[in-house]
Order: sequence, then C-alpha cells, then structure tokens
Amino acid sequence: MKRVVIIGAGIIGLMCGVRLAKAGARVTVLEAEGDNLSVFSAMASAAAAGMLAPLSGADSVHARIALDSFDLWRAWSPGAAWADGVRFEGAVVLHETGPEAQAHLARVQQAGRAAAALNAGQVRRRAGLAPRTDAALFIEDEGVADPIRVLSGLAMEARAHGVSLRYDADARIIAANVVVTHAGERHEADAIVLAPGAWAHEALVTAAPALKHVGGVKGHVAAVQLERALHPNIHAAGFYLAERREDVVLGASMEPGVYTRNVAPEQVAALFAAAEAVLPGQVKPTGRAWAGIRPMSPDGWPLIGPAGPGVLVAAGHSREGWLLAPITAEIISAYVFESAISPAWAALSPARFES
Repeated sequence: MKRVVIIGAGIIGLMCGVRLAKAGARVTVLEAEGDNLSVFSAMASAAAAGMLAPLSGADSVHARIALDSFDLWRAWSPGAAWADGVRFEGAVVLHETGPEAQAHLARVQQAGRAAAALNAGQVRRRAGLAPRTDAALFIEDEGVADPIRVLSGLAMEARAHGVSLRYDADARIIAANVVVTHAGERHEADAIVLAPGAWAHEALVTAAPALKHVGGVKGHVAAVQLERALHPNIHAAGFYLAERREDVVLGASMEPGVYTRNVAPEQVAALFAAAEAVLPGQVKPTGRAWAGIRPMSPDGWPLIGPAGPGVLVAAGHSREGWLLAPITAEIISAYVFESAISPAWAALSPARFES
C-alpha cells in the first residue's frame, strides 16, 4: 500500500487526499492552520469565490485541462458529501461589443461546448439583471462551489475513506520519505505531496525548489445583494458575480506580490464601480468583504509533478484552484501510482520553470 503525506488541507490537498485514498493509498494530510474554516482564515481556498469557469476567460494552451477538470466536478458530485455545495447553472458573459461576443461564442463552440448569443432582454429573463450592453453570451459549462461547504464535505469524505487529517501540524523537516512536524510527529511516506498555497516556508522550498516560483496575489471578494436570485454566474470587464449556497459574491481584485489580509476599501470600491458601469443600480453592498492570498506561478498555470526525490508539487493555481482541483488530483494520483502521464499533464511539470 502506498503511503502518501500531503502538506496543505485546502481544496487541492483535500481533493488529492480523497482521490489517492479511493485508489488505495494510505494518506495523511498535514495542515499548519486549525480546522476553523472561515473566509477570514489564512487558507486561500476558504476565502475564494469558488468559481468553476473553464470557458469564460481568454483562450489558453491549457484550455483542455480546464474543461477536463470541470467535467470531473460534474462526474464526482453525485452522491458526494459536498454535493449540495456545488451548482452548475452556466454563465452569462457580458461583452462590450457584438464582435467580442461573437468571437467568444466561436471559441466556446470550437471547444465542442454549448453556448448561445443573448441580447439584453434575454439576459434579463435568464439572470434577472438589466445590462447596459446588448452583446452577451450564455455558456452552459460553468458552475460555482461554496468553499466552506465543499471543504467541510471533502474533509468528511476524506475521513470516511481512512485519510488521517492533522490540523495545527506544520512540517519542520521534509526529507526523503519522511515528514517531521514541529510537534515531533514523524510521518513515513512513499510520496510527499506539497500543496501549501502561497505560504511555502523554507523547509518546503528546500524540499521542492520549484516552489520559489510561486508568489502571492491578493484578491478581494464582497458579498452583495440582488433583487432576485441570480442562478447563472455573471462575467464582465473587471468583475464577476456568483450565487453560492448562502450568498452572492462579487469578485475579484488582483494585486500581485501583496500578502496582507486587511480589506482595502479602494479595491472593493473598484469592484462595485465595475459592476455599476454594466449593471447600474442593481448590485448592492452588504458591508461584508474579505481578502485572500492566491498562489500564482509565473505563467498563471499550476505546478503539478515531481519536484525532488520522493516529492511532488501541486501549487500555483492562481484564480483557478477550485476549477483545477479534480484534474490536479488525477495527475498527482497518476504520478504516485506510476501511471501514464499524458503530454498535456506533463506540460504542467514544475520543471518548465527550471533552467
């Protein structure tokens, strides 16, 4: 039986833990923080909006990976302990011009996914919002996860499959086939998976030098009030809206290299200004906002794969940590069990940043 130690109990670490345990590994997850999940905790996964949006942004060489991961969310949700924390109701993308909308429609259709052009009246009927633009698009393959609900459900699922979850357990030593915590706990492993988010301390970087390429990007999210239920996600220049299990959120700012968790009023105001420009008078603040620190690689795509003797890295997912969690778990599982690695998966290797 493979023994695997995972460092980090965010969405990446927990998803990898469940996937590996289901495949027959004996898994221990070590998390430096406590298990009190909150948008104000240090964990980026808890502070995120939980967007599952593989097609709403610009095209990318890794677009197939994003779509495959979205498909895994759909496939793994039925019967999962966290199933009530995810919704798949598509997205409305508001463009400034008709040609922009048509170009986006063509990209989505070229990927083999369903989409349709919408005018302002059709947006009103579908999402209950009245945009200033008459150039919009509905994309079927998009969703949103409620971070707190899904993380708690994944922790339950992990324990049900025999995963040992150890909170307040920061790694002090990471060597070949062993992790030692600051409390002196010793965990033997055939493979060690590092999923530390943006907080890779010296011991982690020593074990996996590729982690030095992962930096922090601060992002603000605000809870908002709308006149009626939203259902599909909304995307437009400078903001998005998503209805989660218990709230609707407006996001998200991007401040590379900023690690402070305090809320900057000017960043929140900029999000509301962007929403006001497209949806005048329709997005109301609730007075609740927070910030998280996303882990970002130089090219914005994650580092997934070997990074040292017996050490695998799953880090640097930036804004797509929630979307890419299932495919990350698949790739890590393939490395642990020495299964075939496709060229698309190999392209995410941490080695791409090494000279």
